[in-house]
Amino acid sequence: MNQFYKKLSVLIVFTSFIYTNSFALTRNESIIPPELQKKLEEVYGKIKSDYVDNIDDKKLMEGAINGLVTNLDPHSSYLDIDAQKDFTAATSGEFSGVGIDTGMEDGLVRVVSPIEDSPAYKAGLKTGDLVFEIDGKNVKGMTLSEAINKIRGPKGTTVKLSVLRKKTAAPLSFSIVRETIKNPSIKFKLSNQDYPYLRITQFQENTGIDLAKNLKLISEQNKGPLKGLVIDLRNNPGGMVSSAVAVAAAFLEKDKLIVYSDGKTNNAKMKLFANPYNYVEGGEKNDYLKDISEEYKKIPIVVLVNNGSASAAEIVAGALQDHKRAIILGTQTFGKGTIQQLFPLKTGSAIKITIAKYYTPSGKSIQAKGILPNYIAEDPSDISDTPVAKTYESSYKNHLENEKENTYQETSAKIVKLSEQNKKIFSDKSSFETGTKADYQYVQAIHLLQGKALDIEK
Repeated sequence: MNQFYKKLSVLIVFTSFIYTNSFALTRNESIIPPELQKKLEEVYGKIKSDYVDNIDDKKLMEGAINGLVTNLDPHSSYLDIDAQKDFTAATSGEFSGVGIDTGMEDGLVRVVSPIEDSPAYKAGLKTGDLVFEIDGKNVKGMTLSEAINKIRGPKGTTVKLSVLRKKTAAPLSFSIVRETIKNPSIKFKLSNQDYPYLRITQFQENTGIDLAKNLKLISEQNKGPLKGLVIDLRNNPGGMVSSAVAVAAAFLEKDKLIVYSDGKTNNAKMKLFANPYNYVEGGEKNDYLKDISEEYKKIPIVVLVNNGSASAAEIVAGALQDHKRAIILGTQTFGKGTIQQLFPLKTGSAIKITIAKYYTPSGKSIQAKGILPNYIAEDPSDISDTPVAKTYESSYKNHLENEKENTYQETSAKIVKLSEQNKKIFSDKSSFETGTKADYQYVQAIHLLQGKALDIEK
């Protein structure tokens, strides 16, 4: 295996599904300072001797490990054996359930993003929702894996989720029928002749290959030179960094810097370029992008983003923005600028911890800041008289700080004025469909590509 690609495969940027099998912890009894080891043993002994009920040793220790890891930051966690199956299912793009990417927050299940067109998406679950009950059972005390297993189940069965939503006084209840979730990561539409719409829902293992196939289909079906492209990364929770590099590379000149990362270990220190050796094993001989039309590196591009665009989606948006290869339109992105690695343990379980922060080509850290669009355009279908507070990385109390806070220079953003007429036209959620004339942000993107002036606030 190409050594650089092997190193790259270790690092995966994804808000809730992160997997690698390249590392096993070695036993080192002296790694815990004696005074802390003594304290742990004292607490453990007191629970075993005095707690009202008998506690299984394994459950007690797993709870302690879970607390130790989850207190680090929102994306570090302890995973039991079953959780690794969930990661594999996530990167392959097919599983049975309701279709939500998840994390943990204060002991509750946090909805990172509902998968587009999934039962959860259609039911109305939103980014930032907190699930506190599953079929009437409180999730407090459950691991993320246990909660996911209860949410998932055979196709056709129903699960009831009780949810807390910011700025909504009463809890919400959703009864959702489980389905087989087939989540292709790439979709396209030719809603406007010569201006194709490309939707990337997440960065799975085969997203780069699927991108190449879809770009070839677009070229064939458009039957003429392309004049522009809309790439939709809204509500894309992230995924595999190699796939993000491939997507960015499809639209950048060869060897342009896409992203770099920094951390304690060699695996965490990387610079990734628009080069096949950085996104596919075998490099040039296996480069699935080599046969796509050169026009994709030249045509104008508008990238759509929102607060559900995270992680690997922010890598792509940041790279295209920094190289002035695309105009970013929408709302500020989530702000997850960290990389996680899964470390399998000898017991078959694992810990997932943050090992690095990543930076855009110009050196900006996205962590707790996100990508600021060139054009800020709110989605009228997501605005109501009682607006829901949007969730960002910075919303979590234990998020890692942006060490470049004092030197951070935001992109100058223009705010698109939302007229009362457009608010009325585009606010009907029942008729909303991405990449169509019912999608306000998409319509603004097409206007930009066609050279039409947007109504900008003064």
